[in-house]
Amino acid sequence: MNPKLKAVGSSLMVLTFLILCNLGSYSVFNWLKHKYNFSWPGIWEQATIAGGAIIIMLAVIFTVGQFLFRHEKVYFRLFRSALEEIGRGNFQISEQLQSLYKMDGGNMRETVVQVEKMAQQLGEMETLRQDFIANVSHEIQSPLTSISGFTKLLQDDSIDDDKRRHYLDVIQAETTRLSKISENLLKLTALEKNDYQLNPTEFRLDYQIRDIILTAEPQWQNKQIDIIPELAPIKVYGDESLLYQVWQNLFHNAIKFTPKGGSIRVSLAQNKNQQTEIIIQDSGIGISKEDQLRIFERFYKADASRQAKIGGSGLGLSIVKRIADLHQMTIVVDSEEGAGTTITLQMPK
Repeated sequence: MNPKLKAVGSSLMVLTFLILCNLGSYSVFNWLKHKYNFSWPGIWEQATIAGGAIIIMLAVIFTVGQFLFRHEKVYFRLFRSALEEIGRGNFQISEQLQSLYKMDGGNMRETVVQVEKMAQQLGEMETLRQDFIANVSHEIQSPLTSISGFTKLLQDDSIDDDKRRHYLDVIQAETTRLSKISENLLKLTALEKNDYQLNPTEFRLDYQIRDIILTAEPQWQNKQIDIIPELAPIKVYGDESLLYQVWQNLFHNAIKFTPKGGSIRVSLAQNKNQQTEIIIQDSGIGISKEDQLRIFERFYKADASRQAKIGGSGLGLSIVKRIADLHQMTIVVDSEEGAGTTITLQMPK
């Protein structure tokens, strides 16, 4: 409603209320005057009627105020109760808030809506926290179980040297896995802090990606994977060490999920919008449409039974996504099971 019209409406309501109080006082005075047959000077009649109008007005205000006070008291008691439930960790307070909606005439409705949104967000965060704890426990429990089991086997003096070396290799691998999980958790926690500070510099991105490809040469040569680099000479401005982790993680994933004799194409160029575009395309096992929606979640593993043989903690892509967000990059995943995966990253101009 127009503020001016609202002000005019309020003024008319007040004026009407005053007129009704004055009429009420005048009617009562005339009734008493005729009943008891008395006569006062004009000025005293006017003063008495005005005084009566004030008494009637105060009586009405007091009565309405008492009703509103009881209403407000109940309202704020329910509101306080809802906040106390949130404080105790109970975020399922929709029913309580619905009763507040019914009682509220509009003054506090926006506040109630915001409280409901806050409760929903806190509930989602609590679910994520519980899932995170469960996932961390699961990821840590698996290597610890292996280490414990093989340590007991090593206590058997009758095992031969070959088995002993095998058991020690397994213990070493599981220890490295535990260390990697811990390292990635610390890294992800640091990246997710709101006050995380990037250290941006200008550098040649094609040099960085070429270095990653050469460093991983033993892995892709061992699987006889054909690497096809198409790297235009491009300078970018960003956190060099963090971006290195992005390309390294994505390239190693491509190697990991590409079968022997496959191929990986890595291209770097500027698109028509003058954005730096990095594309990593492999001929690997691919990702289902359902899994593509969740691959950047912490600890999520597409086809967990198959990944258990390959390894990984499910944190790498979460780190990639967070670093990309910090650099305002977009990530597009295009994949089909059995037909490979293409991941496209675009850096802002």
